[in-house]
Amino acid sequence: MVIDRRISEIIEALKQATDKQQVTQIVSGISHDDMAAQLQSWLETQSPLEWDSTQWSSFRYALICLRGCPELQ
Repeated sequence: MVIDRRISEIIEALKQATDKQQVTQIVSGISHDDMAAQLQSWLETQSPLEWDSTQWSSFRYALICLRGCPELQ
């Protein structure tokens, strides 16, 4: 599916992000509410033991950004 592929691309971009500005740009590029909801759901299931500290920080910040989207509340 197109959405699943796009979610995978977003996750890969978040893994490569090195600062909050990059994470904000990635998250702000999400154009569909269902895509944002799926990404949020995925982020909520992640464990810090599976990722390095930069990736974990990016995931947590992305989750904060997504929770701040009025469409998801």
